[in-house]
Amino acid sequence: MPWTKHLCRPRYFLICLLVALGSASAQSSLPVPHTRVVQAVDDSRLTTLSGNVHPLARPEFDQGALSDAAPLRRMVLVLQRDPQQEQALKQLIDQQQDSTSSNYHQWLTPETFGAAFGPSDRDLSAVTTWLASHGFSNIQVNSGRTLIEFNGTAGAVRTTFHTSMNRYRVQGQQRFANASDPEIPTALAPVIAGIASLNNFPRKAASHKAGDFRRDTRTNAITRI
Repeated sequence: MPWTKHLCRPRYFLICLLVALGSASAQSSLPVPHTRVVQAVDDSRLTTLSGNVHPLARPEFDQGALSDAAPLRRMVLVLQRDPQQEQALKQLIDQQQDSTSSNYHQWLTPETFGAAFGPSDRDLSAVTTWLASHGFSNIQVNSGRTLIEFNGTAGAVRTTFHTSMNRYRVQGQQRFANASDPEIPTALAPVIAGIASLNNFPRKAASHKAGDFRRDTRTNAITRI
């Protein structure tokens, strides 16, 4: 999905890991986010978040809509950086890997990372206020300001994101998912990359077992068991 590019891409894996560990702040001058939500949030002016439908949410598996009252928990808005933040982050990562740089191995805490590379306070307030106004609850922004988690109902998703939450039967298992790409107010589009967890299809493992191996401590040779 397109929004996944804003998470931990391979190039950013090391910094994402170290941010999670909460290491000491880098000594460089970090960027200050500017406000990107500059228009009034108008639910009649919408932008489609393309690529946010699960590939198995197909018409041939469709069993009809979920009840509006059906609870949906731990839904996630994925936030995005602006181009200036992306460039500044790339530069910082390069410096953190450069032994000649004053920022070499100077890692960021999640809070420092979020303050520099996440949405501004005003932008976060615009998004969380909009979610609350549509009846969503338990709205939480993570420390790195990359995600907003929230709870709600299928009905709230339908009226807020303009997509039906449907039931699907796939390989004998009952699942649910959004039937079409969600839509958000255009004013919020500069900040929101996509929506995760609008379905309960199992996630594919990022790794797989290639087999069992043994290393010879004398020769360092590795052989399959």
